[in-house]
Parts: sequence; structure tokens; C-alpha cells
Amino acid sequence: MTPTALPTALPTALRIAGRAAGRLGRAAAVLLLVTVAALSLPHLMPGSPALAALGPTATPEQVAAYEAKLGLDENVLAATWRWLGDALHGDLGHSLSTGVSVTTELADRIPVTLELFVAAQVVALGLALPVALWSAWRPDGAVDRIATAGAFVWLAVPGFVLGLLLIWITAVQLRILPATGWTPFTEDPLENLRHLVLPALTLGLTEAAVFTRTLRGQLLDTLDQTYIAAARSRGMGTARLLLRRTLRPSSLPLVTLVGIGIGTSLGGSVLVESLFAVPGVGTLVSGAINGRDFPVVQGVVVVSAVAVVAATFAVDLLYRTIDPRIADERR
Repeated sequence: MTPTALPTALPTALRIAGRAAGRLGRAAAVLLLVTVAALSLPHLMPGSPALAALGPTATPEQVAAYEAKLGLDENVLAATWRWLGDALHGDLGHSLSTGVSVTTELADRIPVTLELFVAAQVVALGLALPVALWSAWRPDGAVDRIATAGAFVWLAVPGFVLGLLLIWITAVQLRILPATGWTPFTEDPLENLRHLVLPALTLGLTEAAVFTRTLRGQLLDTLDQTYIAAARSRGMGTARLLLRRTLRPSSLPLVTLVGIGIGTSLGGSVLVESLFAVPGVGTLVSGAINGRDFPVVQGVVVVSAVAVVAATFAVDLLYRTIDPRIADERR
């Protein structure tokens, strides 16, 4: 770097560092607020959470021990400070119902939920990309009209109805797939995939409708740009025009949906995992809520918040890779 370039490069580096520090500060504030809110749950419940969980026959000693486990014997800020100190060392507490470490529970369940999420995204993107591209290239055509009507239908159908319909067709009538259950991939990869198909389809078909509508709108806007008309006038082929010139700048909203979905999937797949008996985070938090297992609920909430924040950072970085003009505009 020449000496004349230093005065220009230094302010740019400082601005980048300042933006990064600002984002980290906001992320830390969000995580702190989420942690305080999660740890406040037992304090905000009407009545005594200990009596509600242990029953009216619980002795005062049992109630006191239960409240100590939940941190109800100290104020929320003190409990949060203590919980954060333990969390930094990998200790998220222990389940009140099983006594197992929450960290261990999450370590066992998160890979299952992430596998389901990845499979659902493969289904959603595999359907949405070709349909959206064709619909945008031939708007108001037969494919576009069918895709538009189908997207509205899929969005109107509740997830559990779609799941039950898939179970009835594939497991009851055709008997080609198991209705419920789970087999780890390390034990039997083929059986794992057979159990993965139905929950992945249930999540993926709904997301495919959202992806298709979102991507189609962006593609139509991009196809109206001047540089697309110039590429057409130069005789650029349709496939190259759509895939290289149109899809990339149109995919930013799609990247956002997929990226944020990584974080929300940790706690957002409760219905599907419960319906298909998938032992993921959704099933874990569902059982914890029913059993008033506050340490597990708190751990899932905080870990999900961390995942959402991390996904947001990753999406921001990917934005700059897909469209470098974004980085230039923010300088």
C-alpha cells in the first residue's frame, strides 16, 4: 500500500471496525434481554411454581429445594448473573424431571433438528427455484397461474393437517414410509432417510410456497432492469440470463428467509417434531413446557436466541458476497 493510500484506507478500516463493534454490542444487548426474560419466567408465573410442579402435598423442604433449583430464592438480576457465569462454562443447568444436564440434552437434540431443517430446505429450494424462475420468465402463463394458486393453498393449510395427510397417503394407504419414529443416521442411514422424508416434506412444502412467492416477485423486479434488457439484446441465452444475471441479485430475500430459519428452527419445529415423534429440540421444549421444566425451557430459549443472532451475522456477510454493492453503499 502506498503512503498516499493510507489516509483513505484508515478511515475505511475504522468505519468497518465501528460497524462491527456496534453490531456486536446490539447482539450482546439482545442476548442479555432474552436471558433476563427467560430466567424471569418462574418469577412471573401466578402462584408458586414449586407447588404447581410438586403438588399440594409437597413439604416445605421440597418447595424450598425446588425454588433454589429455579433461582426463586434470589432476585432476577442475581439469578441471571449466576446463570450467565455458569453458561460461559458450558453449564445451562439440569432438567428438573430427568436430572440430565441441559447442555447434554441440547447436544443430543440439536443435530436431529438441524438435519430436519436441512432436509426441509432442500425440499423447499428444490421446488421453489425452478418454479419461481419459470413463473417470472413467463408471467401469467399456465405454470405461473398454477404455482400462484398452489402457493396460496399450501399457505392456507395448517402444518399438522398437511402432516396428517402425508401420513394417511404414504404410511396408511401406500405403506411405503413409516408414520412416526426416528433412527439416527449413524445407526442406519437408509432407515434414517425413510423416517426423515415425511417431516421434511411437511416443513419443506409450506416453506416452498413462501420461497416461491418471495423469489418470483424479486425476479420480476430484476427482469425489468436495464442491464437485463441489454443482455437480452446481445443475444444472451435464457438459462445463462436467468441463472447468472437474474437469480443472484434476486436471491437476497431468500437468503434472509433461509438464514433466519436456521435460528428459529431450534424452537420452531415443535408441531412437526411432535407429530412425527422426531426427538429434536421441538419435542424437548414441548415436553419441558408441559412438565414445567423451566431450566430446559430457559436453555432452549437462550440457545435459540444465540442461533438467530449468529444467523443474522452470517446473512449480513453473505449479502456482501452476493451483491458487493451493499458493502459499497454502507461505507
